[in-house]
Order: sequence, then structure tokens, then C-alpha cells
Amino acid sequence: MRRAVLVTLSLLVPLLAPAPAPAAIPCPAGAVSTNVECIATIEDQVLSGAIAINFIGDTMFVSTQFGLLAYDISDPSAPTKVGQLPMYLWENEDMAVDPVRERVFLSRDPRGFAPGTSGATFPYGAVHIIDASDPTLLRQVGFFLVPAGHTSTCVNDCDFLWTGGPYANAQTQPGWTGRPIFGTDVRDPANPVPCPDPIDLGRDDGVTNYAHDVQVDADGIAWVSGDGGVRGYWTTGTHWNPLTEQVEVATACDPVPYGGGGTPYAGEGAQGGTYSKFMHNAWRNPQANIPDEWDREKDEVDPTKGHVLYATEENLSSNCTSSGRFATYDLRTSLNGEGWRSTPSEKFRMRVLDTWTPQGADGATGCASAHYMADRGDGVLAYAFYGQGTRFLDVSNPKDIRQIGYYRPSQTNTWAPYWYRGLVYIADQTRGVDILRFTGDAEDPIVPEPPPPAEPLVQVPMDGKLGYLCPVRPAAVA
Repeated sequence: MRRAVLVTLSLLVPLLAPAPAPAAIPCPAGAVSTNVECIATIEDQVLSGAIAINFIGDTMFVSTQFGLLAYDISDPSAPTKVGQLPMYLWENEDMAVDPVRERVFLSRDPRGFAPGTSGATFPYGAVHIIDASDPTLLRQVGFFLVPAGHTSTCVNDCDFLWTGGPYANAQTQPGWTGRPIFGTDVRDPANPVPCPDPIDLGRDDGVTNYAHDVQVDADGIAWVSGDGGVRGYWTTGTHWNPLTEQVEVATACDPVPYGGGGTPYAGEGAQGGTYSKFMHNAWRNPQANIPDEWDREKDEVDPTKGHVLYATEENLSSNCTSSGRFATYDLRTSLNGEGWRSTPSEKFRMRVLDTWTPQGADGATGCASAHYMADRGDGVLAYAFYGQGTRFLDVSNPKDIRQIGYYRPSQTNTWAPYWYRGLVYIADQTRGVDILRFTGDAEDPIVPEPPPPAEPLVQVPMDGKLGYLCPVRPAAVA
């Protein structure tokens, strides 16, 4: 019996062993740091318009200008297309998925229902709700119009969607410069229910301006980025409301302010300097802190922990000297409603900790605006910078942002990177989807040293006795 048990266990060992890591392949031409390994590239005519990526289990969903695609990535080195839902779609650049109900949300911009349209702005956008329980048979199970549509984000476990953007026009709402957030209950996809009122009004020193996108952090705070800065809201639970000075129940339709506010920008004085006030997206890691601002002898609890905000100030019409930066902010002075009380005469601006652009960095050829970022959770960000590719940044000290790796293939147009199961998936408008493994860590050398060049071979002259040429290293000749 003992022998039989041992034989049985020996047969089980291969089944319990971890799956081998996907093999690396040669990286494309361009600039790639030594701590980046290329695993696969998915090239497809439809993927030439890749905008956003998200995942449900072993399925990767890619949103493009021409519709939704589904890939089996159980083997990341050999991704296989299993489904496709064609449609002209703009822009849905931060695609939301519900992994429990297995749904994908496609957000349609009011600026047009054709790919790339940026001219006429209509009063309504739309959201398509797609059943992805069978990725080989993607089907629409819900659709609704909404007065926004550039991006949609799940809040409260995808019971609700928050939809934002773009700028307003005469048909939208008098007095609005841009569109705020519109919430929708999507638990019943066939019967979506809009929130009674729009959300995040008066975001730009009291003026309702363009609320571009929403990211929900690990604590459940929904960060709304756009023209005028970044503001965070509780959408569930009981919390102190700094505006009413009361404890209130937060909901997706009636959220409670947490913190954030305006950001200094060009023309606003010494701190304003050269920053842009259009915040494209933002992220807060509750574990991040400001190491050199914590007096360990004075405070047992780190008062800086959880008060660092990462944010993208996007601008495609000027250079890195004036805009397009990645910036880190200190939230500590913004937790009493300052971002909601700001006015043109009494402006509130968050404190800038540091900024970074690829201009002058190793592996870069010039300037490009920051776009979407992805947090690995340990002080390392993967960051898209359009034509300057994906940059791996150490933000363990948010006052000293450092590049520790890069991936800039030739003819790249990088929109967004995503960490998933230890790998990095990149949505590239030109290339399609690249899959990478990044082996660097925070506090690595600023730029990984390239391997030393191979010692050149020399030809030893013909030997009279042996009669052949022998290529050897110079040291061997000596």
C-alpha cells in the first residue's frame, strides 16, 4: 500500500507544479532596457486601433476603434483570438468590466459614432453592455444614452457606472464648460436607471468642467480626473463629509467628498510654474508614503501614508516644458473640502511633490505626453508616454521619481499598460498588443546597465604545421 501511495503521489507532482513561465522572444527594433523581456505581440488589422484592455479570468478583452475583441491568454506566449464584436466605437479609452457578472462596458463618446471623430459634439453619448460569459459569442444585453460617454468606470462592484466627458457645447447645459460625471445603475442591464443628478459639479474653481475619467482605489475611493484637477469620493459606507461637517452614508448617486482638488498650472505664480490643469487620470495607493517627511521618533503612525496621489497631466499640443507630465501630489492639505470650496478669487491648489517626463531620459528620443499608468503595488509604475513607449518608474519616494526601465519599439503609439498575473500588457494604437515581463524593482539603478560588448574575435595566422585559421579572443592570443 505504501508503494502504491508513493506511486500515486509521484504522478500528482507534475499536476501540482506551477506552470512554466512564458518564454521570451526577441524584442522589436527600438530602445528596450535589459530588464524587459518580450513575450508576444498580437498584430491584427483591427488591433491597429487598440485603445484599452481589460481581463476576466483567462480572457483578455481589447477595445478598438472598430469594436471589441476577445483573446484566450491562458498561455500568454501564444494568445489566441476567440471572439469579436465589430462596431465603430470612439473612444472607451478606459474599458470597464464586471468580472463577477462577466460583462464588458463600451463607452461611446458624444463627439461622434465613427472612429476618431472629434468634430461635431452631440448632447448624448451611449454605453453598450456586453455579455462576455461566452467570449466566443459576445452579445449586447443592454444599451442606454447618457449625456457623457468618453469613459465609463465601475463603482460599487459594477452595480453602477460613472460616465464622464467630454467638453460641453451649447446643446449640453448652459454654464457648463465641460460635462461632469453621470451615474447609472446597471444591475439590470436591460433596464438601466440613471442617478437623479450629475456628480462632480463645479470641479474647476466652482465651474462645472470636463470630468474625464475615474479610477477606484483599493479603499473604494473614486478619483475623478479632468479639467481643474482631481477629486476623490466615497461611494459606499459611512464617512465624515467635510462640506456638511456631518457623518453621512455614501452612495454611488450621492457620494461623500474625500479629498483632492485643483493643481497648479502655468501662469499661477511660483508653484504654478509650467503645470497643466487638465488631469487625465489619477491613482492613489493606500500603502504609499513620503519617506523623508515622517518623523519616526515623533509619530508612531506614518501621517504621510495613503496621502500620495499619482496623476497624469495630458496635453498633446505643446512640449514637456509646459505640460504632459506625470506628477505626484500631497493630499494632506486637501482633506477638509478645500477642492470643493475653491473659487477664482480664493483658489486651492494641491502641493506638487515631483514631476517626470521622458524628455532627456535614457531610451527616449524626445518628448511625449503622459497618458495611462498602471501600479504594480510595490512602488513601480508602468506608464504610457505615446511615442516614447512604456516607462517603468520607481515612485517609492514620490518626491524623487526615477526611471528604472523602458520599452520603446520603433513606430510605437503607446496608450496604456496593464499589469496582469505578473506580466505587462500594452495597448498600442500602431502595433496592437505587446506582452512583456518586467524584472526590475524599485530602487534599482536608474537605468539598467547594458551588457558589455562582446570581445572581438581575431584571426590567428595560418600555422605551418596545423594548417588552419583559429578565431580566438585577444586575451588568448596574448
